[in-house]
Amino acid sequence: MMTQTWQSRFDALHQRAAEQAGLHDFGDTGYHKGLRVLLESLDEEGVKGGKAAVAESAILAAFAARLQAEAQWKAHPEYRTREIPAPLIVIGVPRTGTTALHNLLSQDAQFQGIERWICDAPLVRPARESWESHPQYKASVALYEQFMAVAPQAMVAHGVKPDDVDECLLPMAQSFCSNNFPSQLDLAGYDNWLMTADETPSYSRYKDVLRLVGLHDDRRWLLKNPSHVFGIDALLAVFPDACIVQTHRHPADSIASVTSLLDNFMSPLFGEPIDRQRRLKREADFWSEGVRRTMAAQDRAPDRFVNVLQKDIRVDPLGVVRKIYAQFGLALSAEAEAAMRAWAERNAQAGGEGHSYEKIGRDDPLIDPFAPYIERYGL
Repeated sequence: MMTQTWQSRFDALHQRAAEQAGLHDFGDTGYHKGLRVLLESLDEEGVKGGKAAVAESAILAAFAARLQAEAQWKAHPEYRTREIPAPLIVIGVPRTGTTALHNLLSQDAQFQGIERWICDAPLVRPARESWESHPQYKASVALYEQFMAVAPQAMVAHGVKPDDVDECLLPMAQSFCSNNFPSQLDLAGYDNWLMTADETPSYSRYKDVLRLVGLHDDRRWLLKNPSHVFGIDALLAVFPDACIVQTHRHPADSIASVTSLLDNFMSPLFGEPIDRQRRLKREADFWSEGVRRTMAAQDRAPDRFVNVLQKDIRVDPLGVVRKIYAQFGLALSAEAEAAMRAWAERNAQAGGEGHSYEKIGRDDPLIDPFAPYIERYGL
């Protein structure tokens, strides 16, 4: 008896997601191309066992988010009237301080972000006092606790609580043109396709998600996603007035750190360690292309960017904030400054970034493609 291929499950996966959600409208079919490439790549890699379970879960989660977004847009057609003026967006190669800076800036009440529990499946953000009784919030809490039990080291380094602001990667996955899938599953075929894919439709859909989530909230958006380094051209096409903060750290450190973090997250789920050397190469290839694209974008529109070193976020967080606010004409209130200072004091970590990892040398050939980037930002 032949084993069923991933590609042959295209319709069955849709049907299963629809049955689980009780919804059946997946919207336009533009996502089909990315999904078919993903399924083909899973077949090429012979993905099975724990890794297959992770892949199926990721696909079904993206479907669930897509189904709910479509249903919510129908229920709230007024979302189309909302604008997303000049969002403040934190980008940078992973493990360069993006999460710390995002959380620091989120202490300022003038901003709204997309909370972790809403990332799972977009909806109009309800009043805060109702969250604990919301079924979706409860499910997000349960998932957080499950990950804490399965991968505690990774969650200490990069765990996001359900009511914390999270990154754009998850809600953007519903377009199936996203680093969300190869970042978890290391799929060469999908990576090759993504290198030349047009992410603009994915960003346009995400903009509509933000319009929905913030339907009753007029505050400025604060967003964050390392993968925006790679998708910078699509991001600026959809958010042409975006105010972008890019974090920097020597790639020998950041690439080794993100590879270790992925191992800590994925190995317990896969039931086996990831292939470290293959993953190091994948991350180096992907992010070196990303910084190349973003350097070109900065050359075209330097006024849209502020550059920040990771070490400065640790040493002088309020100084970094003032630099960002000065560049983009933002007002720093006394209340926001006090909240940021308190957050920074609570989260200060002696020596570092939250987890230990196996180093790679700064002269490692994997780092060679980053040479212009290293020189440009003095890393």
